[in-house]
Amino acid sequence: MARRGDARRARSVRNPVKAVAKLWAWGLLWFIWMGLNLAAFAQSSLPDYTRWSSESAYVERQILQQNVSESLRGLVANWRDQFIRASEANSGRIATLQEQILALGDPPAEGQSDPLAQRRRALNADLAKLQLPVAQAQEALSKAQGLVKEVDQLIRAEQKSALFELSKSPLSIVAWPKALLELSDILGGLLGETFETIPLALTLLAGKQLLASFVLSLLIALLLLLAAPRIVQRLSRDLIYQRQGLVSSTGFLSTLVIAVVKASGLHFLLLTLLENGFLGFQGTLLIERALDHYWAAWIFGAFWLGQRLFVGETAVLIADGKQNDERNARLVGVLAVVFIIHAVLDLVAHYEASSPHVLVIWTFPLLVLTALILMRLAQQPVASAEEAVALGASVEKTAPLYQTMMWLLRRVSRFVAIIAILAGALGYMNAANALLYPFVLTLGLLASILVLQRLVSDTYEVFLGKAGAGKDALLPILIGFSFLLLALPVFALIWGARAVDLIELWSQVLRGVQIGETRLSPGEFLTFVIIFTAGYMATRFVQSALKASVLPKTSIDPGAQTALVSGIGYIGIFLAALVAISSIGIDLSSLAIVAGALSVGIGFGLQNIVSNFVSGIILLIERPVSEGDWIEVGGKMGYVRNISVRSTRIETFDRSDIIVPNADLVAGVVTNYTRGNTLGRVIVPVGVAYGTDTKHVERLLLEIAGKHPLVMGDPAPYVVFSAFGDSSLNFEIRAILRNVNAMLSVKTDLNHEIAAVFQAEGIEMPFVQRDIWLRNPEALAGGANRLKNG
Repeated sequence: MARRGDARRARSVRNPVKAVAKLWAWGLLWFIWMGLNLAAFAQSSLPDYTRWSSESAYVERQILQQNVSESLRGLVANWRDQFIRASEANSGRIATLQEQILALGDPPAEGQSDPLAQRRRALNADLAKLQLPVAQAQEALSKAQGLVKEVDQLIRAEQKSALFELSKSPLSIVAWPKALLELSDILGGLLGETFETIPLALTLLAGKQLLASFVLSLLIALLLLLAAPRIVQRLSRDLIYQRQGLVSSTGFLSTLVIAVVKASGLHFLLLTLLENGFLGFQGTLLIERALDHYWAAWIFGAFWLGQRLFVGETAVLIADGKQNDERNARLVGVLAVVFIIHAVLDLVAHYEASSPHVLVIWTFPLLVLTALILMRLAQQPVASAEEAVALGASVEKTAPLYQTMMWLLRRVSRFVAIIAILAGALGYMNAANALLYPFVLTLGLLASILVLQRLVSDTYEVFLGKAGAGKDALLPILIGFSFLLLALPVFALIWGARAVDLIELWSQVLRGVQIGETRLSPGEFLTFVIIFTAGYMATRFVQSALKASVLPKTSIDPGAQTALVSGIGYIGIFLAALVAISSIGIDLSSLAIVAGALSVGIGFGLQNIVSNFVSGIILLIERPVSEGDWIEVGGKMGYVRNISVRSTRIETFDRSDIIVPNADLVAGVVTNYTRGNTLGRVIVPVGVAYGTDTKHVERLLLEIAGKHPLVMGDPAPYVVFSAFGDSSLNFEIRAILRNVNAMLSVKTDLNHEIAAVFQAEGIEMPFVQRDIWLRNPEALAGGANRLKNG
């Protein structure tokens, strides 16, 4: 056996070509099999139009009979989705064939030969073959969409009819005894059935030796309900004592954990009773509904929300000037209990086949109780701004907008409560329920968002380590606004919107908006944002690298460096926008047409802005003025600090900023004292008394100017004997400075030196002398005597 195995291995080694050929054969067979399966799958993925014809006929008959339902709509919607996928099939191949046909050009006129006729016919035949199933799917799609609209219209009409259905008034005393007796019988049957089941369940547990596990489960449930919340509360207090900055966040989490633990305990208790057979038929139905709809979580969640709104130092709402309003907190929890009792009565009426009027009598007191609780909560005035600040409330609680919103909510709540009671009393119970209960749920959802917003603000303060930082920061506000946006579908569902409507709207959003031949979807918009952001960040990175590392090592002057960095920024952002637009499939040629049309409007309506923009580009390219230059324009003098696209900022010598439009710098007269270099001339006027030796004064002034370190020797300074003044001989020192920015300091130094040298040389510097002639000196003498004697 060993020798035969060795022989087989030797033959396989000696004949590798045969092994490779066998491997290729098996691979070819596998690919053929997969291709056949893919073809069969492609054919089977096409809609079954025969079946669609029969089912659409059935739907049309149901529409004519006005016997529609959500399941019927779902049937048609499923077909519609299939037709949408079929209508989009082979879209890429169809576009390629159309481009090929366009590339062949227009067919020649009649009577002329067409050397590409055969190729054109082949492409048209392939295109027609691909477009046929698409056209068939589009025709079926239009029919399916029409059927969906008809079904939706009938369903909405039924809902509207049921909403305004008028029943007997629940205030009619005649029907109350019968309704109460029926409810009493149902409750009695439920209790009696439960009491009969308990001994049997205990006997079965004892026989199966499961009584100990049942008792253990019961103890765990009671521990979660009673003991665990106290432990959590004690731990949270210790943590708050250690970290005072975590008061709000820890209070939020601890109370939430307590509510979750209690809800888990009640849920586990009900589950234990249900699993061990302690409930009869009716009790089993109720407990299953309670477990399926998480009634325990709703109850303890409502009490938790009330605590977060009205109780504690971190209460979100302050009513009656109190921060510890336990009554309002309990009322919020009672609302959840009322909601659950209403659901229980609906379930009992459904299984007991009670009449609609009996259900109206059962639920009307719950409606009135809910309305009264709402009015009670709305009657509590919100604390004034002064009271809220005195109690340590946050800034947003004292803002006028917050006060106005709370005032409006109180008025609307009272109005809704009164209208609901009146509508229910008149017999419009469906309308009253559809108004009151969604309104209460809406307030609850808004309150939950407000609590989450407060948690985000407090957490932000903890991370920053600065008290009050979250109240003035933008990030918590944006997060709270995002919470509100995410809750919009929930608001719609609360007020009666159907889930299929929201799914339909979301699918339309995902499909995008058709703009010309391009469909913009959220994914494509996100692609545009990502690509443009990446291009923008790359542009800023290149600008920073050039400005900090590359350009300073070149011989380019600072103005040219600024112009180059700005130009790269404009080009980079423009290219990023072009690439991002092209990536989502928008034809740039159409944008060129739009840009051409906009340029006409821009030319008329935005002449000044465009003129300043073009002037800014000219300034950056020609650079007659650069940052740091000392210029004078329009009688204003100062240093250029920034050249932007629209304007230029000039800082004057008194440190004030002047904003000059770029068009004024290009079209007006501008004096640039430091363009190209910092050389400049200073003129210092000097006057001496008549009779002074002018040549001697000239030699002294030349010596003074030549000794100053900022005065250039080539060209040498010179002195001008400028004029014969009224009381002096006027000279001027004219010198070229190495840095004209130091002109004032040079003037000061020269004047100090001139005063010192002239005093040492005995040269008199004249001052103005005037002779005053009095026309009536005797009148002045008389006035002086009167003042002296009087």
